[in-house]
Amino acid sequence: MKLFIINIGASSTKLAIYNNDSEEVVETIRHKSEDLLKFEGLWDQLEYRRGVITSFLERNSVNLKDLAAIVSRGPVVKPLESGVYRINQEMIEDARSGIYGVHPCGLGCEIALELSNDEIPCFTVDPPCVDEMIDVARITGLPEIKRISFFQALNHKAKGYEYAQKIGKKYEDLNIVVTHLGSGISVASHKKGRVIDVTNGLAGDSPFGLDRVGTLPAEEWAEYCIANQLSLSDLKKIINGGGGIKAHLNTNNAIEVEEMIKAGNKHAKLIYEAMAFQVGKGIGAAAAALTVKPDVIIVTGGLANSDRFINYLTPMIDWMAPLYINPDDNEIMSLAKGALRGLENPNIIKDY
Repeated sequence: MKLFIINIGASSTKLAIYNNDSEEVVETIRHKSEDLLKFEGLWDQLEYRRGVITSFLERNSVNLKDLAAIVSRGPVVKPLESGVYRINQEMIEDARSGIYGVHPCGLGCEIALELSNDEIPCFTVDPPCVDEMIDVARITGLPEIKRISFFQALNHKAKGYEYAQKIGKKYEDLNIVVTHLGSGISVASHKKGRVIDVTNGLAGDSPFGLDRVGTLPAEEWAEYCIANQLSLSDLKKIINGGGGIKAHLNTNNAIEVEEMIKAGNKHAKLIYEAMAFQVGKGIGAAAAALTVKPDVIIVTGGLANSDRFINYLTPMIDWMAPLYINPDDNEIMSLAKGALRGLENPNIIKDY
C-alpha cells in the first residue's frame, strides 16, 4: 500500500512516500524566514505550502490514483481520543477557527483533504489534542482552572506500540511511563492503552525544557509578572519559547550547553542537571498515577541522544521499572504506521 505523508512545521515542510512501512522518498523542504514573513497569518501560507507539495509530487512522478491513503500530522482541534481519524471539512473548520490554538500542521490537513478529492482515504493520527485524562487528573487548586491534555501524542503512542511489539505484547495490555524530551518536555502515564495523565509543557505545567519554563512556584511567578508589568502576550512568549535552558544560558541548543559543560562551565552543568532532575521527578509522579508498577519507562525525543543527560536521569528512575531509551521521534514513520493500522483494520478508523 502506497502512502503520501505530509508534516508541515513552522519553518519546514516534510514529505514522504511510503510503500507499507518502508520509505521510498523522504524530503524536508526548509523555508527561508523572508519567504514566510510575506504572509500575515498562518492560513495565508496555504497556497505557498500547496505549491511546495505539488512540486514534490511532480518531481517524484506520484500518481494520486496509486495512493492507498494521504496522511497529515494532526491539527489543533477539539479534544479527541487517541486513534486514526478521517480528515473532514469539520476538522478543517475547527483548525481554521483558532479556538483550540494554531499550528501549521492544520495546513497539511487541508491540503491533504483537497488532494484526496473525496476519492482517496485521508487520515490524521494521534494529534496533539489527544485527551484521555481521567477526571481527577484535571483538577487544580482553583475551580476556574483545569489541567489540559496537550502533548506530543503521536510520538508517545508510537513508542508505546513499538515497545509492545518488541516484547510480543499489546500496547493496550501494558502500563507505561513515557517522557518525550524535545524543546518542550512531556511525561505521561499510559495505563492499558490510555494516557490517563500527562504534563503540558506549552502551558507551563511540566518539567522545564530547552525553551519552556515548566512548572513554577505560583507566588513568585505572580510577583514576577506584576513587578515586570507583563502583558498576557509577554507571558505566553516566556512560558513557551522564552524560558528553561534558554532563559538560564541564552541558548536552546543542548549541544551548545554540553560544550559549555565540557569547557568547565559549572553553572551550565547545574542547570542541565536541574532539567534532568525535574524530568526524573515527573517520571516518578507519572508512575504513581498508574497505581501499579510500570512495565517500562520509555525515554524518547532529541535529548535522549545525550549520554550526559541520560546518565544523570537513569539513577533516579531505573529502580522503578526497566528503561527503554529510543531518541528517534520520526513523525513521518509514526504517521505511516498509524495509517497502516487503520487501513488493515478499518473498524478502528474514527470520524471527527
